[in-house]
Amino acid sequence: MRRLIIGLILSVIGFGCQSSSSQSATKHSVRSAKVNIGAEPQTLDPRKARDLNAQAIVRMLFEGLVRIDQNEKPELAAAESVEISEDLKTYTFHLRASKWTNGDPLKASDFVYSWKRVLSPDFLTDTAFHLYVIKNAKAAKEGKTSLDEVGVRAIDEQTLVVELENPTPYFLNLVTVPAFFPVNQSVDEANLTWSQNVATYVSNGPFQLVDWKHQDYLHLDKNERYWDQASVKLASLELLMVHSETEFNLFQMGQLDWAGSPLSTVPVDAIKSLKSQNLLKAKESLGTYFIRLNTKKHPFQHSSMRKAFAFAINRQEIVEHVTQGGQRPATGLVPTSLQLQTAPYFQDADILAAKNSYAEGLAAQNLKNDELFELTLLCPANERSHLVGQALQQQWFDAFGIRVKLESVEIKVYLDRVAKQDFQMAIGAWNADFADPINFLEVFKYKNSGSNNTHWENSRFAELLDQSYLTTDRSQRLDILRQSEQILMDEMPIIPVFYYSMLYVHKPALQDVVVTSMGQIDFKWASLNER
Repeated sequence: MRRLIIGLILSVIGFGCQSSSSQSATKHSVRSAKVNIGAEPQTLDPRKARDLNAQAIVRMLFEGLVRIDQNEKPELAAAESVEISEDLKTYTFHLRASKWTNGDPLKASDFVYSWKRVLSPDFLTDTAFHLYVIKNAKAAKEGKTSLDEVGVRAIDEQTLVVELENPTPYFLNLVTVPAFFPVNQSVDEANLTWSQNVATYVSNGPFQLVDWKHQDYLHLDKNERYWDQASVKLASLELLMVHSETEFNLFQMGQLDWAGSPLSTVPVDAIKSLKSQNLLKAKESLGTYFIRLNTKKHPFQHSSMRKAFAFAINRQEIVEHVTQGGQRPATGLVPTSLQLQTAPYFQDADILAAKNSYAEGLAAQNLKNDELFELTLLCPANERSHLVGQALQQQWFDAFGIRVKLESVEIKVYLDRVAKQDFQMAIGAWNADFADPINFLEVFKYKNSGSNNTHWENSRFAELLDQSYLTTDRSQRLDILRQSEQILMDEMPIIPVFYYSMLYVHKPALQDVVVTSMGQIDFKWASLNER
């Protein structure tokens, strides 16, 4: 074993009118930054946080062993040092002295408890797959082995040992994901609903939850017990819950300090004006906007029909005339900046190929064109999804002469229906939790995964992902992953549309907010000049 300081760790990785929310903010410090999160978060339990906004809030409130720093590199956080075995399969973390917001000391056993709860067969969460790199983790989640066999243990109160199934070169990036955050064991055991109430909420991050008016706002104060509280400049954060159009109006009125990505979207009709004023900020994002297809529902049981709908989309037209925010057409799942795709897996707007594939899909299912009269695209009720959905409707009608109904629903209803696979087609997206192609591909490894939701599974695809876990040769590993993405695109359970670009505006007074290419936003180091 060898003791590593953070510099060596990086080398090992290699890689309208004032709302009630804004009125409440005036009661707090002038160093309170006001940001919109759009809607009520699904959960504030880090073990269950799946959507981007819930994860963003959880990252404000909690901290894991490692944190992404201001340069988008992993740095030690709750861990003070780490030792890594020569075979890259055993990590020994030494925790720094730190406390929970209730004054309890943070202990290695809190990590062990939290991770094993995530891996308990009876614990409902869509994020457990992140932990499957740990020895026996997947088997434990499936009830095939005891939780006692999972490769994580506390040697003492400050020492955590993690054994992995295989060498995992991105592991220190992976543990920045909220699924790896600790929860206070004594609090969780005493009250399983602790995360739903301000009075019982206990965390260990830069900020702490002090007020929560459901469907309206969250108020976070600086956590004075945080081990690195000297780095936290903001006295508080006010997180509003308003629609993007209202958000932009509040920003223009000086009642918000930040608007747009990654927590919301800039209204499409405002983009041109903001660009002309040089106010719009843009950052390439490791995220892909796509369409999920339910491979168990008519008519998408057959890959030819799925590919027909994919080939017929004119992505260049959508990013130029609909989204208008610097997005790029996606001809694969994994963003090209991760260096997996060497050439497009298919051509954009290939109408001839679309018509041929469509005819094959009809013939294979003994269907006629006029029998496809109940196709529905499920989408969350927001401006961009509606505009993109309308463009897709028209493009599919032009290609096949069929009409697709748009079904827009509120975000909670949308997420619930996607989780239950209650759709034919559904707008979807994936933003990287860490900068590695495996984070995109492993989502579709198992059809029962909480994030797949297409009913699709392919044994060769899974075998290739398993092979990639066994090699530390970067070139060989990328080649294996490239083969797996090819299978995904040949089968087309999801249709890539575009790669994300984050667009946002902020007041000049708000500085040092960290926005990462993974779509994360961090206010730990942020400062706000007094108003």
